[in-house]
Amino acid sequence: MIFEKPDVLYFLFLLIIPILVHLFQLRKYKTTKFSNVALLERITLQTRKSSIIKKWLILITRLLGLIFLILAFAKPFIPNSNTALQENEIVIYLDNSFSMELPGKQLTLLEEAKQNLWEQLKQDQRFSLFTNDKSWKKVTKSDIKADFFSIEFAPVHLSFENLLLKAESMFQEQMSSKSLFIISDALNFKDDIHLKSRTDLNINLIVKSPSSLENFNITSAQLLSNNTSKTIQAEIKSHSQTEKDITVSLYDKDELIAKTKANFEESTSVLVNFDLSNRDFEQGKLEIETDGMSYDNTLFFSLNKGKKISVLSVHSESNQYKSFLASIYQTDLFNFKEYSISNFDYSRISEANLVILNEVKEVNPILISRLREFKNNGGTLVIIPNESTIPGTFKQLINTPAIFLNSIDAKREITSINFDHPLFENVFSEKIQNFDYPSTSKFMDMHASFTPILKFSNGQSFFAENNKIFSFASALNTKISNFTNSPLVVPVFYNMALQSTPSPQLYSILGEENLINVEANLGKDEVLKLKNKNQQVIPQQNRLGNSIQINTKYQPETSGHFELVQGDSTLLHLSFNQDRSESQLNPIDVSSLETKTFSSIPEAFNSFTEDRKILELWIWMLIFAIGFFLTELIILRFLN
Repeated sequence: MIFEKPDVLYFLFLLIIPILVHLFQLRKYKTTKFSNVALLERITLQTRKSSIIKKWLILITRLLGLIFLILAFAKPFIPNSNTALQENEIVIYLDNSFSMELPGKQLTLLEEAKQNLWEQLKQDQRFSLFTNDKSWKKVTKSDIKADFFSIEFAPVHLSFENLLLKAESMFQEQMSSKSLFIISDALNFKDDIHLKSRTDLNINLIVKSPSSLENFNITSAQLLSNNTSKTIQAEIKSHSQTEKDITVSLYDKDELIAKTKANFEESTSVLVNFDLSNRDFEQGKLEIETDGMSYDNTLFFSLNKGKKISVLSVHSESNQYKSFLASIYQTDLFNFKEYSISNFDYSRISEANLVILNEVKEVNPILISRLREFKNNGGTLVIIPNESTIPGTFKQLINTPAIFLNSIDAKREITSINFDHPLFENVFSEKIQNFDYPSTSKFMDMHASFTPILKFSNGQSFFAENNKIFSFASALNTKISNFTNSPLVVPVFYNMALQSTPSPQLYSILGEENLINVEANLGKDEVLKLKNKNQQVIPQQNRLGNSIQINTKYQPETSGHFELVQGDSTLLHLSFNQDRSESQLNPIDVSSLETKTFSSIPEAFNSFTEDRKILELWIWMLIFAIGFFLTELIILRFLN
């Protein structure tokens, strides 16, 4: 028991006064004369004994009444816990990540959390509040009413460690009782550490459980292209197994182009394809029906008209020589150049995406050096050996003793196709077993480090690849081989050129480092800008010679279509999307956390109030005091 006003207890010393008065009264004697002494002596003795008992009872009740009266003015109380007597500081973390858009009992988890929290906070109570992207320190309800109900979903998600560091920085008093309320759905926390602070912090975890975890999202998209078609392929995921069919729509800006269905009967991940061959897209988007979370129902993408693919062919014939390659690369997609080795400028190699050594007889060290530099910079090299090529000719290009091992004069048919190789992706509708096989009359064995793409009937490689170096085992002129007359020749060379350049980047993820190089001549104070209908931002950018490298890690901050502009000129169309990690819906094991866990906000705040409740005893002390004073009056009135 603790006294609010312990100084009042000094008045207990005043109790000595009634005790002294009582003792003084017991010593008074009065003599009365009677005629019949024998009878009166007995009556006087009995009366004296009852008077002494009455006075002792009066003294006791009077003392007890005074004691309890003094105790009542001292205001005694009993605290429920040690922290009940300390000043309380409250910090609240309200999770506003995308997963809080999942449905609760009636509204979204975030809206329900805001309503419940607002009802539990007292009007004049001071507290600190922070979310994933905003914070308010030492405020009352009236201070943040407008801001509080406008809290929206944020793309960032604090880890446990950062959450605790942020909370600890918001406490101000050193000797106060510190309480942290974490209101979250407990989904998608990236770290597995125990939720335990380094300071004396009372942590209360309030888990808002969604009524349903059903959610569909567009996870990613990629562009697939070959010599005949261009397709955008999107991956649609469901968090759980379902038999629902989800409609996926393709838009060119705001114009609906096509729709298809994603069926999840057999898997939680479905690939859907849209043919783009007959349409030029600059700014497109994929969209699915609205479900649990809305941020992952739309994926923006852009298709910029890229530069022509530069294909360079070097041969040993005269300038009048025209190879079969010219007819393959005659489309507008390629910039094809063909040179004789005798008058070839080696510096042109660095400008190409694909270099083809077409039966070059002599390979000098300068050419090898330029080809190694070209390969190290990501270029694609194709080697078609000459019929006089000897083993070891190209050994300096790879980290093996040689590409070609030995020469064989024998006829071989090419009978096996590696259908799983990227060169043949989407080329064949089915795995063909019989067709007019091409053949060669002279070839060389290739090193085992090369992955076979086309093989002879005996299993040896006719055409193989090792780290973007493609090599044939024989010359392709009609004297040696009839491969150039085969239907395989076009997809092989066409797709080698297509894959020599990286696939166009359809979109970027917000918040991730993404470097984009663009050719632009800027003035002294001129900068490139990203803009759309709603905003205009300046991304981080650096000059690299005649080009500008922009980094979109910090700008923009919202998803959608943007134009990279220089003044009034549009240089590129860019698209940005939110990271899809919030769609994983991975719950944490709450039982492993070393903290108090609650299922609702009222439950947590009621527990907080109970722990800090004080049992006040002064009213009971006053009741006892009045009771003893009444007892004293009854004794004086009725006890003789």
